[in-house]
Amino acid sequence: MRINKPRKYGFFAMLLALLGIGGCQMEEDINGGMEVMYGVPTVAYSVKGKVTDENGKALEGIQVTIQSRHYGNDHYWYSDIITPIASDADGKWAVDPGAMPTDTLQIQFTDIDGAANGGEFATDSIRVPVKIEQDPNNTNFWNVGSAKVDVPTVKLKKK
Repeated sequence: MRINKPRKYGFFAMLLALLGIGGCQMEEDINGGMEVMYGVPTVAYSVKGKVTDENGKALEGIQVTIQSRHYGNDHYWYSDIITPIASDADGKWAVDPGAMPTDTLQIQFTDIDGAANGGEFATDSIRVPVKIEQDPNNTNFWNVGSAKVDVPTVKLKKK
């Protein structure tokens, strides 16, 4: 049996609609950015911290990678929630990523500039709990709330 083109396109459009692909929509989030609103609630995150050496001297150019922890099929896994960023001249870093609700962030600190900025430092990571604050007046069930995560100062050791 041969399917003619108009029916073939209609069949695939109906199949995609049944799978929910057509249900993806963009909605303005509270920060003015756009978030995909399909099947997963969101949280407005604010994550910030500082990186120093063991003596407390600020480290510039340390790559910070943030991952969120998710649970499924009887195990946890981590996924990146932002593109890695770098610490500034004061060792500070901050991001405001929108992401899925999570209870824990895994944050990794990597010296990517070698001997520049005070020497070569070993990679380190920290696991930080997340406390999501819900607005009792919020009627948007897609927006779970907000989370402001202040990461303790991380002190990297020289290699």
